[in-house]
Parts: sequence; structure tokens; C-alpha cells
Amino acid sequence: MRAERESYRPRPAPDECGSTSSHRDITEHDAAVGETTEVVPKPAVGDLLRLPPFRALLVANILSATVFGTSRFVFVWLVGELTDWNPATAILGIVIGLPPLFLSAWAGSLADYLAPKRLGAILFVISAVMFTVTALLVQTDTMTVALTMVTGLVAIAAPSMLMPLMQALVPTVSPKEQLMQAVALQNLSMMISTIGGIFLGGAVMQGFGTAAGFWLLVVASVLGLAVVSRAPLPDRLIGAAATRGSVFDGIRIALGTEPLRSLLAITGVLGVAIATSSLLLPEFARDVLGKDSLAASALNVAMSIGMMITSMVLANRWTPSRPGLVLAFFTSVPLGGGLVAIGLSREYAITMLCGFVWGLSGGIAMTVLRTLTQQHTPSELMGRVMGLVAMAQNGAFPITALVLFGLVAATSVSTAMVVIGLLCCALVGLVVARPTVRSL
Repeated sequence: MRAERESYRPRPAPDECGSTSSHRDITEHDAAVGETTEVVPKPAVGDLLRLPPFRALLVANILSATVFGTSRFVFVWLVGELTDWNPATAILGIVIGLPPLFLSAWAGSLADYLAPKRLGAILFVISAVMFTVTALLVQTDTMTVALTMVTGLVAIAAPSMLMPLMQALVPTVSPKEQLMQAVALQNLSMMISTIGGIFLGGAVMQGFGTAAGFWLLVVASVLGLAVVSRAPLPDRLIGAAATRGSVFDGIRIALGTEPLRSLLAITGVLGVAIATSSLLLPEFARDVLGKDSLAASALNVAMSIGMMITSMVLANRWTPSRPGLVLAFFTSVPLGGGLVAIGLSREYAITMLCGFVWGLSGGIAMTVLRTLTQQHTPSELMGRVMGLVAMAQNGAFPITALVLFGLVAATSVSTAMVVIGLLCCALVGLVVARPTVRSL
């Protein structure tokens, strides 16, 4: 196994008959997820939704994404209530971004050999316990800025480990020829969780106080535990090894081969854009636009609706023949351009419109990006590579927050958004300027 090679040819593990064939045919895979061996030229999205494992995964994904995404919004809003010092938001972003940065790859390696149901249940239990502690601290008025940093670091650890597990399960519970549809539906479920989680979280905090936002996360974690415990998930990922594989093997292969290296680079830039939006949008809505928590969460809803629309299009009506070219088009300018447009806006309606359009392009970019990544990942490395994807996307949070700490202190919230947006455009441009991605 050599990292210098431009393409990776994994040595497959012997199957039950001792075979080491490098190709797992579609018939075997479809049988594993409950499909028939009949070849359907254009399978409908309903075929996916009729699969009990895939349907259960969607529900679990909604709940895990609700916990992960909404927790960031709630913690950012909490620290804004505790202090008027603007850089505190950036410091919090660094702190709550550390778990995805350091735990995602490890979680991916666990997903490569542990039973998904057992791992998911453990992580949901930890999540419920930690958010209960946080909610009690807020409700009893004992929460401080320092305690917010500590609880944010600990409480987000389990949800950040759930994300690579949910993503790595998609190829296992869906037919190969419907992978893009499956990824689009999973993205759609994440957007539903954003709408149902962040918007509901903002409304709950508006009506019942900040502590209620954390109790909402406790409820979502308990529901996630119930779903995962009863879900007909497979015992192992397809191609999973009997023992845990090395995290460094996954890193060496992913960073040493194309197109995984370029796809992970784009994922990292996507993480920078998402982190900037997550950290600065609540503060932008409050300090620049003069809005409350409910109006701030509505901006996230507008983005999510845009992503939902394009995810539904990809799931039902459109499978691009040149996905690499589509990815290059929708990331080169729109990814950073959305941040620039929002940062320059001074009207709430215009900001919401910019967020909606940004979401439209983001839905296409995220779906195509992860589909290409999973299509070019060896099955025995799926958990580790998805862990690297989560690390690149969510682990960009603390790095971005560190940059924003200086930018916001030196300039302003809106200027920082514009600068990061231009930086994202430049970084993606460097990647897609080469034909590696465009030719996929």
C-alpha cells in the first residue's frame, strides 16, 4: 500500500468462501440491504425509503444532526447573553470545534469495526447526560462564560462522533446505483433537522428561556437513543474489518491519493464557510440587523430551505453526468460569495434572500461532494475516510474561530464575513483550477 500512488487499489478482505475478489457486485450489495437482484434503469427514490435500515438511518440522522447543529446555535446564543465582549464568540467557536477536530477520525475508525447500533446508542446516551448537566447549570443561574466553554467542549464530543458514523452507514444501507439519491436524502434530512432544531430552539428560548434550548437537545438525544436501539441496522459496515484499522492508514491513503485529496480540501473550505456562518450569523443578526433569537434562527432556516430544494431535485429528478464539473461550478464562487453577500447586507429581507440562494448552491455542492468522496473510497476504509470528512468539515470550526477572533476584534462582524468569503473563493479556486476534480 503506497501513499504516492495516484489511485488506490485496496486489497480486499477474504469473504466467507475465501475469495479475495476486488469487486463486490451489485447483486450481493443489494441483497445485503434488502433489494432484489433486478436491475432498474432509473430507480425511484421511493425504493430507498421502503428499505427499513435506510429509513431508520434517516430518522437517526435527523436527530443526531439536530443535536449537533442546534447545540452550536444554543451555545453561541448563550455566550452572547453572558457577555458583551464580541471575541468571546470566536473563543467559544475554538472550544466547541475541538471535539470534531480531534475525535472525528477516531470515531470513523471505531465505525469501521464496531456494531453501528451499539456505537450509536452509547454516543446518544453520553449526549443526553451532558446536555442535561448543561441545562441544569443554565436553569439554576450558575452558568458562567468559563463554564460555558467547558460544557461546550464536553457536551459536543458525542454528537461530533455521531456524524461520521451516520455518513459511513449510507453506502451500507443503500444500493450502489442509488448512492447519490441516498446522499441527497441524507442531506435533506439534515436540513429538516436544521429547520426543526435551530428554528424550534430559537422559538423555545424566546418563549421559555435559554435553558429550554438545552432541554430540547436532551429530548433529541433520548429520541435518538430510542431510534438507534430499535433500528434494523447491519452488524457491520460493508467491507468492515474484524479489528480496528489504523487511523493513520486512512489519513495516508486519503491525503496521498487523488481525487480524495482534492475532495477533502474542498470539504475543508466548506467547513470554513459553515463555521463562519454558524459563529457570526447570530451575532450579525443581533448586532448589525438588530434582531432577536427567533429572527436569527430564521436566517438559518432560509439557508436550509434552499438546501432542501436542491437536495430534493438531486434525489428525484437530476443526476449530473459530469458531477466533478458541477462541483467545481457550485463551489468556485458561490461557496464564498454567499458569505460576502450576507456580510455586505444591511437589510434583514436581503440577508434572508442571500441566505436562501446560498443554500440552493450549497445543497448541490454538499451532495455531489460527498457522493464523489464515497464513490472513490475503498469500502474497508469508509468509516475512517468519513471520519476525515467530518474532521475536515467540522474540525475547521476551531481554526476558523481563531481567525475570526482576530478579524472581529480588529474590524467588525460584517467585515470578517466578507474577508472569509473572499478567502473561501480563493482556496476553492486553487483546487478546481486543476483538472482532477473537474474531470470526475
